[in-house]
Amino acid sequence: MGTVEGVNQGFYENIEEAAAHIVDVLSGILRVNTIFVATNDGVTNVILEAFNRKEELIVKGTALPFMESYCSLVLRENNSVVTIADTLEHTVTSSMDVTNGLGNRFFVGVPIMRRTGEAFGTICIMDDPGYKISETDMKTLKAMAVFLGYVVDLESALHVQEQRLSDSEQLQEKLQAEKERAESEAMTKTQMLKLMSHEIRNPLNGILGLTDLMRTPDMSEEQAEYVNMIETSGNILLSLLNNMMNFNINEAGKTVIHDDPFDLVSTIENTVYLYAGTAASKKIELGLNLNLNVSQVFIGDEIKIGQMLGHVMQYAMDSTREGAVLVTAEMRGEEVEDTSLLLLRVRYTGQMLSDNRLRISTAKPETMSTEKLIGSNLGLAVSQNLAILMHGRIQVNSLQGDETEFQISLPLRRYWDLPQITSVQQRLKTKKVLLAKDPDILQGVSSLMRNWEMDVRMTSGSATAYEWIKEGYKPDVAVVDLGLREGITVDFVTELKQQMEALPVIVLVPYGMHMDIQQAEVFDAVLTKPVRQTELLNALSIILP
Repeated sequence: MGTVEGVNQGFYENIEEAAAHIVDVLSGILRVNTIFVATNDGVTNVILEAFNRKEELIVKGTALPFMESYCSLVLRENNSVVTIADTLEHTVTSSMDVTNGLGNRFFVGVPIMRRTGEAFGTICIMDDPGYKISETDMKTLKAMAVFLGYVVDLESALHVQEQRLSDSEQLQEKLQAEKERAESEAMTKTQMLKLMSHEIRNPLNGILGLTDLMRTPDMSEEQAEYVNMIETSGNILLSLLNNMMNFNINEAGKTVIHDDPFDLVSTIENTVYLYAGTAASKKIELGLNLNLNVSQVFIGDEIKIGQMLGHVMQYAMDSTREGAVLVTAEMRGEEVEDTSLLLLRVRYTGQMLSDNRLRISTAKPETMSTEKLIGSNLGLAVSQNLAILMHGRIQVNSLQGDETEFQISLPLRRYWDLPQITSVQQRLKTKKVLLAKDPDILQGVSSLMRNWEMDVRMTSGSATAYEWIKEGYKPDVAVVDLGLREGITVDFVTELKQQMEALPVIVLVPYGMHMDIQQAEVFDAVLTKPVRQTELLNALSIILP
């Protein structure tokens, strides 16, 4: 049977070869004069193979009209075996033209049936009248007909499979051509973006450099405002170029994720601190509360995680006109081998989308895929791609009260704990802390110290703190926030030190605030908000014995 690459060869190359083999086998078994195999399609009767022992009655390749052949009688008899002792005496064959040519003959026709019930053709024998066919010979004919029917089905199945493989190869060739065309277009787009980025970045860097040169001490406020507008616009355009290149690299599948040990707490804090100046200039509160152990080191891509968080922070800052931006983090699933799930949340005061066409989707609190935000912010698209590459995801929740929250989920492997930091945390356990600060969007400092198992008493009023001390409360350290509603000042700290002479005091100051030297001398340590874990830990370890 016919073959194709990937298809097993059958018993025969084709049906004709199978018919020839069967006729050859039968000629050695049956002593009949003529044996032949014919195909019948209902229109024409074609002789596939023929054998004549003495007298040539049938010739291979002969074609007759179907109704003028003896084989048609087999199919007209409901595909049953037909036996005619003398064709001249049979009521049907006696008047057929073929009988005039062959004379009176003995004829047996056996149908070749397919599994579908459709007749393919017939196996026939012919001899002189009076020929007696034995029961064994008849069984042999029927068996050969069944076998040839199997061969026909197998040939048909192989043909179908060959056709499918041919169609599949054509489809693969078409897909390969489409793939090559798409890759070529993507390469052209990438090269175009690189060229555009290079050509735009050079003059843009020149503009940003000139803005620094334009600033002079004698500039008027109006001139300074114009220079600031030029610098801000240039930085926005430069950020857009960087996001375009990052997005293009991600889409091209060329982004490489590195797995290296890194300090997760410092990565988050450093990224958030990049926006402390923006928050101060917009007079919005920037909060940081990391329910993470600063001593733990994780395996991951520090740069990509910082970049992803940075894009989300930028979107939150741009969307917040007044209110606050709050960053929290925690680890989940620490009991599962060495892998934990980082849940990093960025909550801000503002609507989820700036596109009015999409506002209807935020009519009630819901979870929303980042895809709906891609059209409004390219940086979020970059963050989404990075999260997917790191086997994580980003979700956006529209909350009540005009608040929106991004949630970044990333699996991270734990590496080890820094022993020196762990020993410091052990030394701080049970130490008493007087925390004087106003309630804000989160209790970051108090949460940190409580995580270190320190005994924290927090109040927003100086009178309460004095009352505690009079009652015998003796803190080991005081942490004072200069943002108290009562306007806590150096006088309050001085009074504390008078009541408890050796009491060390740590002061928390807003980002960008400057203290004069005399004020700073009153305090044992000055930390900038939002407070970094390592800075607070170092200050406490130095101050406390």
